[in-house]
Amino acid sequence: MKKYSLEKFKENKKNKRMTIVTIITIIAIIILIIAALYMANKEFRSLIDRYILRKEILEEKSNSIIIDTEKLSLVHAYDNKIAVYTEGNLSLYNTSAKEVANIEITLSKPIADSDKKYLALGDLGSQKVCLIKSNNLVWQKDIEGSISKICVNKNGYVAISVTGTTYESIVMLFNPKGELLFTKYLSTYVMAIDISENDKYLAIAETDNSGISPITKVEVISTELARKDPDNATVNTYQAKANEMLIGLKYQNKNNLLCGFDSYIVKMTEKESNKIYDLTDLTAYIDVMGKNSFTRVDKEKSSVFKSDYRLKINNTEGKEKSYIIEGSLQSIVVKDRIIALNLGKTVEFVDNNGKLIKRYISTQEFNKIIVSDTIGAIIYKDKINIVNF
Repeated sequence: MKKYSLEKFKENKKNKRMTIVTIITIIAIIILIIAALYMANKEFRSLIDRYILRKEILEEKSNSIIIDTEKLSLVHAYDNKIAVYTEGNLSLYNTSAKEVANIEITLSKPIADSDKKYLALGDLGSQKVCLIKSNNLVWQKDIEGSISKICVNKNGYVAISVTGTTYESIVMLFNPKGELLFTKYLSTYVMAIDISENDKYLAIAETDNSGISPITKVEVISTELARKDPDNATVNTYQAKANEMLIGLKYQNKNNLLCGFDSYIVKMTEKESNKIYDLTDLTAYIDVMGKNSFTRVDKEKSSVFKSDYRLKINNTEGKEKSYIIEGSLQSIVVKDRIIALNLGKTVEFVDNNGKLIKRYISTQEFNKIIVSDTIGAIIYKDKINIVNF
């Protein structure tokens, strides 16, 4: 009797184990089928994104700032806010499209740059520069010359380039309190400027137009050395060949500077300059403004009769993420970790890991897309629709 009970117990245990394995196998097969359908079937993917993953948002379901955008001088996304400037007023809106601040500033042609909670504003061709943190004006001042470029880092350091003086260009660096740290005088025209995340370096891309062909040079300047002697603070320089045009300049990973040219990308540090990517005939678009990566769109021929565009995100260590673009790509906007793909009446917001964050579907044509790390905005003639990430 005992022997029979032991054998029966072993048999029941074996059957139970087989049942568990069978259930796990069935669940795995179901997951694989759903994943395959999600990847292969556009309609099925849309249903999953809209009703289960909540990735899809319709125009009529999003929060709207009702405003005549054609009368606006500036619309800019930073942190979790939309900044709108018109007629001497900077209005700040939150993700619910509610105005949370209004700051009086006089700017004729405002230009902006932002990083995290900081928004820097300059008056293009004029003298005024100011810094906003969250909802508040931190400082503003007038400088000598005409502002041409402006940038700010996540710690609130502001750099501006100026023309219209006895020098071809002047670059100034201010600390978060608005105190001038140093001034660098240049005999060349400044194409772009950027400040490292740790405040230690200022990058200046400048073009010399005095010769037959323009020559672009990128300088990495130590901000510590520049406070004592700006003329002898350059720690690294990269000079491009004649007619090689700069398309972007961005600090990443504290002190990695990515320089995008029309046919290649260079990574610069304090001591080295290395070419990390050469554009090919299949490269349709490239941008270095992402977070810890550069972004490109490649045309990949999948068959004789069909070709797909793929979004590819490459980090500075050579690892690559990919995202299939379905539809006709009209334009692309890159800001930190967010990549916005304009597909006509659809906008797909993708992160720097190649994952879809949100898909926005419009019923009408729109004018522009702007993004920050946490918010996107679709700009129409009579409204601004907000997309929360």
